[in-house]
Amino acid sequence: MYFSKHPFQSNNVRIYISILCLASPVVQAWTIPPEYALYGSKNGHYFQTSDGQPFFWQADTAWTMINRLNYSEAEQYLSDRASKGFNIVQACGAHFAGPTALDRQGNPTFVDGDYSKPNEEFWKYVDSIVELAWKYGIRIVLHTAWGNYVHDSAGKPGYFDAPAAKAFGIFVGKRYPYLPKILFGDTNPWWKNKTAVSTDYAYGGLASNHLPTEYPLTDFSAVYNAFAEGIIEGEHSIISNHSHEHHYEPMISIHPTNQWFLGGPLALASSFFGDTKWLTFDISQSGHSDFPPNPPIPWWSCRRGWEPAELMWSVGESAPGRKRPAIENEAHYEWRYNNAKRPEYWNASDVRTGTWQTVFAGMAGLTYGANTVWQMAIPGLFEADNSGPKLAWYDAINLPGSSQMQWVQKAILDRGNGTYFNRIPAQDIIVGDAGISDARIAATRDAEGSWLMVYSPNATFTIDTKSLKGCDIEARWFSPVSGQYTSIEYTQCGNATIHQFTLPVEEDHKDWTLVLEQGQS
Repeated sequence: MYFSKHPFQSNNVRIYISILCLASPVVQAWTIPPEYALYGSKNGHYFQTSDGQPFFWQADTAWTMINRLNYSEAEQYLSDRASKGFNIVQACGAHFAGPTALDRQGNPTFVDGDYSKPNEEFWKYVDSIVELAWKYGIRIVLHTAWGNYVHDSAGKPGYFDAPAAKAFGIFVGKRYPYLPKILFGDTNPWWKNKTAVSTDYAYGGLASNHLPTEYPLTDFSAVYNAFAEGIIEGEHSIISNHSHEHHYEPMISIHPTNQWFLGGPLALASSFFGDTKWLTFDISQSGHSDFPPNPPIPWWSCRRGWEPAELMWSVGESAPGRKRPAIENEAHYEWRYNNAKRPEYWNASDVRTGTWQTVFAGMAGLTYGANTVWQMAIPGLFEADNSGPKLAWYDAINLPGSSQMQWVQKAILDRGNGTYFNRIPAQDIIVGDAGISDARIAATRDAEGSWLMVYSPNATFTIDTKSLKGCDIEARWFSPVSGQYTSIEYTQCGNATIHQFTLPVEEDHKDWTLVLEQGQS
């Protein structure tokens, strides 16, 4: 999502502030416990809690929740999401529309737009929602500032330069230690005038007699780096590394757009900042469109979210780099139009299929989104945009895809804590063509051979089961819609390890997950 520029921004005026002013003492009523923190697993690919237990990231997208909902509405939303297994909610801290935009309580992020004066009333409300979510077993992943705070679509610098970003980072780090944090949502640090590039391409390069390669590239990485450094400095200034087994470092990433400029880094957090220490988990966005991209601006297809997922898994495995937990963080929203324009919209089946495929590609969890929930649309107050069917947030939370995400988590956790960190992608066990786009059959398995799982959107498949150890293997179908298992006849040991499976037939869905695992006897 790309929020429009707030009127506060001027073409001629930029605000410069003192780091010392913003780094003043922080007022906070609730003390965030060390148990809030998430850590990378020893193998680098997954999340775990401070006591070493697996943590499967099941996130909902609620960018505007803190800015647009009052306390009772936020509780209604959080209660619903907790009942459906969500343990992460992603929300903006600083107001997504800019520093002088007002939250539901009538408070701006900063007093008079002055970055040296965070508005205590605004941030006290953020505190209250973070605490409320924790009571429901939900961690808030704080999108500290949206992309317009660093630059707009035309590449014009936004509200923060590097000193301002570091100062705000210190404030956020001090006030919200242990919260996972994502910098500058839905934009990239390497940027051209995307508006002009897109227009020129649409007119065959004749709109302004420029070719895409002739537009200058601006690197905003210094602003990102300063922001992250400020967060780390702020957190480390008020916490000590407690006596848990794992050394705590702030969990920080960026939320790139689904597009990038030809010749530049791919739109992955690790492509931009993979050589930094502060990037502690990886993120991609496959977005909401499935048509071929413009050549000057490539993008991921939402029907192929497993492609960036596979690339993020490969970092540190088959490609150089540091292993990090990775999340496909913005796939097609339920009830959003294709490319926000076409008449067809993404339904629960589309969302479900993409999620299973990316998780089986090695992601540390999933992120779900409903198109008018992230907007927190309230008729007569906050109208939904035209990117999908208009539905109030309190109705949209009941879209079926939201209740089906918990079954992905269940399928993974049901294999047991003992093998959780041994999970690896397993496309190599599929015999023959696995399919393309969202028809792709996806597989994952325990690297030690105790289980394997195969997700099929709607097709008979053949697999090689030789990775399984022993002959006592139980076979079951798992429903991605109901979360129920159905046992089937299966013999593991025999003349061959190649087996074909035909999906069950149900009226309400066509996709199924096969589970083969060692028996309990």
